[in-house]
Amino acid sequence: MKNLVKNLLDERTKSIIRSSDLYQALHNKMHSSKLAVAGKRLDICANEVAIYLLLVGKEKYALRDKICLEIGSGWLLTHSLVFYLLGAKKVYATDIYPLLQPDNIFKAVCKSVDWSILDSLSTFEDREILHLRLNKLLSLKNFSVEALQDLGIEYVAPIDLSQQLPSKEKIDFVFSKSVLEHVPVDDVFPLLENIVSSLSEKGFMFHLIHLEDHKNLSERPFDFFVYQQEAYSRELQSRWGNRIRRSQWKQIFSNLKHLDSKFVFEWSCQHGELPEKIDSSVQYIDEEDLRISHIGVFGEFTSLPKVKS
Repeated sequence: MKNLVKNLLDERTKSIIRSSDLYQALHNKMHSSKLAVAGKRLDICANEVAIYLLLVGKEKYALRDKICLEIGSGWLLTHSLVFYLLGAKKVYATDIYPLLQPDNIFKAVCKSVDWSILDSLSTFEDREILHLRLNKLLSLKNFSVEALQDLGIEYVAPIDLSQQLPSKEKIDFVFSKSVLEHVPVDDVFPLLENIVSSLSEKGFMFHLIHLEDHKNLSERPFDFFVYQQEAYSRELQSRWGNRIRRSQWKQIFSNLKHLDSKFVFEWSCQHGELPEKIDSSVQYIDEEDLRISHIGVFGEFTSLPKVKS
């Protein structure tokens, strides 16, 4: 218990430091620079989107001429750039904080392997057209907000999607990767309900949700289960993860009106040790429910009323 309290006090001190403008500016610049040559490179993001679209049906769910919305577009907007490559008519790249670092976007583009992008996305769009669009990205070098708008990508941040939407027009495709687990528990259903209300008649969505403790993913992926509800603040939910388990996510998505949803994959983490005592505020069914580390959720708009099972 003493270590637990110390840990929370340390986090409060860190939180004060993190909230300073100087820290935010330095962190955003350095972090985005690292991401640009790692997990947020354009070729990696293209591969991810291709896999997700293949899982849900490549012909029916192509993005040409679609209006897209990315939840939590982050520092580099590379998933939104993939939607541009696939021919999206417009992309709303949204975030709850203004994290965008335009200076590092070109690095995420030029450090990519061009043939890998083309190979991944040619299933969904003409290869020559993809090549022309990719060359246009490589020629830009300056990815200002205005340059992104010229590509049809509108950056909207800060915006709280549990309270408002970026536009009144209907959305054809909604995407998020490792974002929904950072939404505080009280805001999850309002956010998803709001998003579903924005979908067009043929609108669909895909969310990859990462369910582990983000404080120490590699070594202690389940530590956040020990905290009492009153100690696990909205800030900690946003930083380390909201602790919602697979069974709860299934219930949340099944309760959304006008959305037909399914889990297209789930992965489990077996290497980490579960805490001896799990706080009663963490709702789960069994050990497997606790150990599920990732889920992929697909949903599409339906005008039909849901039949309760």
